[in-house]
Amino acid sequence: MKTFFRFLVISSLLVVSACGSSSNAIEVGRTSLDREALNDWIIERGYYGDADAAENLDISLGVIQQFIEFEALVDLLADHEVVPSETDLESAEEQLLENGFESGSPVLERLKVWQSALNLANQFGSGVQAAYEEHAHLAGHDLCTSHILVSTRQEADGLINSLSDGADFSELAITFSQDPGSGSQGGDLGCVTTGAFVPEFERAVLGALQQLEVVPEETVIGPVQSQFGFHIIRIDEVKPVDPPSFEEAGQKALQQLVEFATMTRSVSLDARYGSWDPVIGKVNPPSGPTTN
Repeated sequence: MKTFFRFLVISSLLVVSACGSSSNAIEVGRTSLDREALNDWIIERGYYGDADAAENLDISLGVIQQFIEFEALVDLLADHEVVPSETDLESAEEQLLENGFESGSPVLERLKVWQSALNLANQFGSGVQAAYEEHAHLAGHDLCTSHILVSTRQEADGLINSLSDGADFSELAITFSQDPGSGSQGGDLGCVTTGAFVPEFERAVLGALQQLEVVPEETVIGPVQSQFGFHIIRIDEVKPVDPPSFEEAGQKALQQLVEFATMTRSVSLDARYGSWDPVIGKVNPPSGPTTN
C-alpha cells in the first residue's frame, strides 16, 4: 500500500474542478477537470522555463493519464457503494500530511478522495468484491501474444507503418526487437495467464479484446509504452478462460480494478491535450499544434 501511495503522490498531483464547467479539459465518469486548473497546476509544478516542449508535453500527458486512472477507479467503486466517509477522508488527509503535503495544498482535497478510495479498496470488503466480480469477465482470457520491443515511439511508429505496408511481423521482431528472449523467436511470447506481463501490456491486450467487437488473430495494437520501452503487440490467439476468482486474484485485484475501471468508464478529452485510446488505455499526444 505504501509503495502504491508514494507512486500516487509523486505522479498525480492535480486540481479537480466541479462538474459542469464550460471549459472542461477532461471528463471521467462523474468528474471533470477544467483547462485553467490543469494549466495552472502544470505551471505550479515548476517544469516550465528550461524544460523543452517535449518534456512539457510528457508532463501534461502524465497528469492526464493519472487523473483518468484514479478518477475511473473512484467512479467504479462508487457504483458499488464503496464511498469514503468523513472519517475515511480525515484519515487519508493525515496520511498525506505525514508524507510531506502542506495543509494548504490546493491538491489536497482531491487526493484525500483518491487515497481514501485506495485505502478502502485495499480492505477488500464486500463492495470491492462486488466491483471485481461484476467486471472479472474482462480478464477472462489467456494472453496469447507476440511483441516487438523498441526504445522510442518514433521507432515503434516506423515499424507499425512497415507492418501496414506488408512487412512480416516475425522478421521485424528478429531484426529490431530489443527483447533478446522473444526477439530471436520472432517476437513469440506464447500464451500466459493475466498477471504475467507489466500492467500496461496486459491492459492493452485486454482492452483490445473488450473494445473490439471482433478480434481476428494477428491483430496488432500499439505502440504501448511500459518501463521497458515501446511494445508493438500482436494478438496471436483469442483464448477465453474462466477469470480468476476474487480470492484467487488476491492482492492483484486492485490492479485489475484499475484496469477494469479504465476499460468501462466514459472518458472525454479536449483534443488540444491529446486523445484517449480506450483500447490500450493510454492518452496519446495531440495530433498537431493547438491553441489554448
